[in-house]
Amino acid sequence: MQPSILWLASALLLFPATRIDADDFSTIEPMIRQHCVRCHNADEQEGDVRLDQLSSVDAELLTKVYEQIASGLMPPEDEPQPSAAQRSVLAKQVLELAKQSPSENVGGLRRLNKREYQNTVRDLLGLNDGNFDPSSYIYDDNVNEGFDTNASSLVMSDESLFEYMEAALWQALFTMDAKQPEPRVFEVPMRQLTGASRRYENQGKDFYTFRIGGNSKIVDGKATRNCQVPGRYRITVTASTVDEDRYPVKFVPKNEPPKLAIGVVSARRTGVNELGKTIETFPLIYDKEQTFTVETWIDRDFYPYLRMANGTSKPIVQIRAALRRSKFKKSDFAGPFRGPGIRVTQYKIEGPFYEQWPTESMKTTLLSDKMPDLTSATAREYLLGRFAIRAFRRRVTREEIGLWFDYLNQQYKQSRDWNDAVVKTMTAMMASTDFLYLFEEQGKLSDFPLASRLSYFFWSTMPDQELFSVANSGKLTEPATLRAQVLRLMQDPRADRFCESFADQWLALDELGTMPPDNKTREFRIYGESMEQAMREETRLFFRYVYEQNRSVADFIDSDYSFINNKLAELYGLPKQSDGKFTLTQLPASSKRGGLLTQGSVLTLTSNGVETSPVVRGVWVLDHFLGTPPPPPPEEVPAIVPDLIGATTVRQMLEKHRNDKACMQCHKRIDPLGFALEAYDPIGRYRTNYTKRQKVSTDGTFGGQAFRDIDGLKKILAADLRPFARNLIIRIAEYAKGRELVAADYPIVESIVQQTQRNNFQLKEIVYRIATSELMTQR
Repeated sequence: MQPSILWLASALLLFPATRIDADDFSTIEPMIRQHCVRCHNADEQEGDVRLDQLSSVDAELLTKVYEQIASGLMPPEDEPQPSAAQRSVLAKQVLELAKQSPSENVGGLRRLNKREYQNTVRDLLGLNDGNFDPSSYIYDDNVNEGFDTNASSLVMSDESLFEYMEAALWQALFTMDAKQPEPRVFEVPMRQLTGASRRYENQGKDFYTFRIGGNSKIVDGKATRNCQVPGRYRITVTASTVDEDRYPVKFVPKNEPPKLAIGVVSARRTGVNELGKTIETFPLIYDKEQTFTVETWIDRDFYPYLRMANGTSKPIVQIRAALRRSKFKKSDFAGPFRGPGIRVTQYKIEGPFYEQWPTESMKTTLLSDKMPDLTSATAREYLLGRFAIRAFRRRVTREEIGLWFDYLNQQYKQSRDWNDAVVKTMTAMMASTDFLYLFEEQGKLSDFPLASRLSYFFWSTMPDQELFSVANSGKLTEPATLRAQVLRLMQDPRADRFCESFADQWLALDELGTMPPDNKTREFRIYGESMEQAMREETRLFFRYVYEQNRSVADFIDSDYSFINNKLAELYGLPKQSDGKFTLTQLPASSKRGGLLTQGSVLTLTSNGVETSPVVRGVWVLDHFLGTPPPPPPEEVPAIVPDLIGATTVRQMLEKHRNDKACMQCHKRIDPLGFALEAYDPIGRYRTNYTKRQKVSTDGTFGGQAFRDIDGLKKILAADLRPFARNLIIRIAEYAKGRELVAADYPIVESIVQQTQRNNFQLKEIVYRIATSELMTQR
């Protein structure tokens, strides 16, 4: 049984049956019988698919058959292939049949994912300058495959999620007092400072010294340290470094004095805020006091901290190591630890300060330059009504807002404070399904759902005021208005969110760093966190450039340029940049780079940090890059165990593996793609040998054409760009729609393929065509 057909059969469960008249098969029946029936008949139904009785076949099954043929999966390479004319006839007929397939079965309800939630809360409340991250209080999205916009993956599985959100939003929503808070000055007594364990701190009335780095934070030990009024605060610290040469060996930091970091952290210490946010770092001087001042916005229930930015989290480990490796005596290290430390003699906090009142955040939330008089019922009604429209991203009925007024009055009865009641009501609105979910009706979308779909596609956030206004006018669904708004959204800097999010998920960049090599070894010393960041940034910049410059998607297969900084230049064997920063770089013909497949990010995330696997890399290319994923291997087939001695080559092991009939068909597709990338080691360096005895073999066959190396494979892929471009169109459309495409969507896909093929599939045009097509305007 061929695994690819098993996948086809399982996919059919997603679609309802739509029977077709026998006459509809008259033009394609000869090809089906010639190329499909031999393996899919009454006696041999591979994948439980039978095609010898076409009268029993439905439109969805036939569409999947076409997908297999159009993607080159079927017939297998060693079987006779249909002619171009036959494929064309099949495509035309299938698309006609697909129009008969209903799409009403697709859902119209999708939860905001974590990054959309974060952006939406920030934009709704105008929190862009603060430290508060609303998404840190909710769970990560559990998306096993596809995109994090897929409605079927975004389930509300934990009832406590509402509690997390309500608690988080209560921290974000500020006081609505009409009077601006007065700034205060607080000198923190040195004896109140704490944060390091006792063995690494000592203090007196006028000083506090700490000798530990890592994640240790030095803070005011009193609960009053928590900021209760959000605003800008000024933090002043006077400090010096001490005890450079206390011991006969150097301790971390060895080659420079300790550095002082000043940051802000949440009092809750949960989620991504647990480690805090460093505002600024200052180099210190041994035995010389200096005074440093930073100004930063601090949200409610956050507080500032001090940290040794370049210190170690376990100084005692250095002492033990020094004793093991040298002739020092224990007496040399007797007494409390007195390694290099930071001595603080002043810690002052002033604020809050405001450039204006109400603040920009308050103006955004209130949609007004003035503070409302919340003792007025008219003012409360106006405020909550306008807030509900923005929070729910649509018009709100009188019945709906009436329920929220009832809730408001209940809150007031408990607190007897209209400010407090309004804030709690807004909090409840933002914990409701109307805020957390996107609602889309079946069929053609009306203006407000379309506005949300567009804004979350390009910006991953709620519509802005102009898009709201156009939706409210009822003109967004008009073709000319839609085209104008799509162009505006695409040209906005926030469209970078689409580029980054789509590229990360399409190429699985989130997997980069999950299995890093040991950079303590000589072989991988070059690798580290900065290299990992550089790899990811190269790919993001590359995708954004192709998009912004409206270049052909052929550049994703091969290009003569990329974005390189000095870390990557060293890895790729290229000249370093003069300033060391990322620069659009022309690649020499001999570089063995160009396109996505040879970038360090892709080559590293498809390795395990120790060795490479043609199977892993081949599967990645088929799945993520080409959109034709192979099915999972049969359970009864054992995994391939690498020959660490080197007596057997990787190619020899895989050839033996392919002799297993259950593995043969899939590995004919997987292995050649993986072998083409074997010229790159686990972190993406080019190589010609595994060891002194084993050379790297990169030749193979793809699509019936032979190639010698990755350059040859790129030429084969680029020679027929249509399948690659078509898959990319499908992936972008699925990201935008929040669901997998169904049979009735494919005629629109084919129309976009034909339109964009005229300009060699330029990426920005592809995105524009999708956003202005029925793929976007229909559920």
